[in-house]
Amino acid sequence: MAEDKHSKTEQPTSRKLQKARQEGQVVQSQEMLSAVTLLTLVLTAAMCGPWFLNWSKEKMRGAFTCDVSFMDNTQVFCDFLNSLILESMLIAAPFMLLLVLTGTAGSILIGGLNFSTKSLQWKLENISPVRGLKSLFSPESLVKLGLSVLKIICIALIVWFYLSDKLNLLATLQWMDSGQLMEAIARIIFGVVIRICLGLLIIGVIDLFYQKWRYIDRLKMSKQEVKYEHRDTDGPPELKTKIRQKQFETAMRRMLQEVPKANVVLVNPDHVAVALRYDPDKMATPVVAAKGADHMCEKIKEIARAYGIPILRRPPLARELYATVKLGHPIPEKLYTAVAEILALIYRLRHTR
Repeated sequence: MAEDKHSKTEQPTSRKLQKARQEGQVVQSQEMLSAVTLLTLVLTAAMCGPWFLNWSKEKMRGAFTCDVSFMDNTQVFCDFLNSLILESMLIAAPFMLLLVLTGTAGSILIGGLNFSTKSLQWKLENISPVRGLKSLFSPESLVKLGLSVLKIICIALIVWFYLSDKLNLLATLQWMDSGQLMEAIARIIFGVVIRICLGLLIIGVIDLFYQKWRYIDRLKMSKQEVKYEHRDTDGPPELKTKIRQKQFETAMRRMLQEVPKANVVLVNPDHVAVALRYDPDKMATPVVAAKGADHMCEKIKEIARAYGIPILRRPPLARELYATVKLGHPIPEKLYTAVAEILALIYRLRHTR
């Protein structure tokens, strides 16, 4: 196993990553999700805190000053409790909904939108005691333990330094009235909690980077696996060679079919041949209808002779056209004069005949 793990040095291919996602394996960071969810809850509570406090005061005031005679009627009392419970649920619903949306959005942002039923399938090895014992001493368990210890230390340090800075304020709480006391305590609690959330967010970022690295490391492949996957994806090399050869032959046949439509063939004379086509009614400039070297050069000249296409020996021009102009593309502007002289010569020869 150690050798097998050591041999997996290649980054996972896109196909391997896609297959992992189909099996429900995506990057997830519980530390990051917890930190973001807690931070969202604290900020929401801070924004809605005054309104929620006024609602609570109103309900408590109503509970202490209400007419207790309605308690004599069981039905009326049950209706009162039901309305109070329903109102409390409506008050808490936005907070619960926000937590659900935050958790869902965080999971999507971290691991992407993915749905797989394979991760829900029951597997016997998941309840194996041996596997459970191994997971207790796995690197992931050690990382989780380290993060837990880091969180405790981080929270303790944040609370210590924050409250140490607020000692003067804490000493004056005994002289405040109830309203000022509640406000001061709320501010202190909010200051501590928001700093704890930011500290947990930093730990969450560390865990997120670790989980991404762990995810890629777990999916790494050996050179042989990459080779096999490319073979399965693209087919055997022999088949790819045959396909490329077939495509090349088809392209050459299609190109040679354009030679009879050419006006002139320029040659090197024995190594390069370029067939030019120009129709003044349809084209703005001449185009390279066909070109080839060595064997293909002889083939182009053979077809040109069979169809009576003029063959002119122009070595520099033929070499430059062959090297710089693609099939079916117009000639460059710097060669207009040279090609125009050749086309004019062909035109005069034909009319002389």
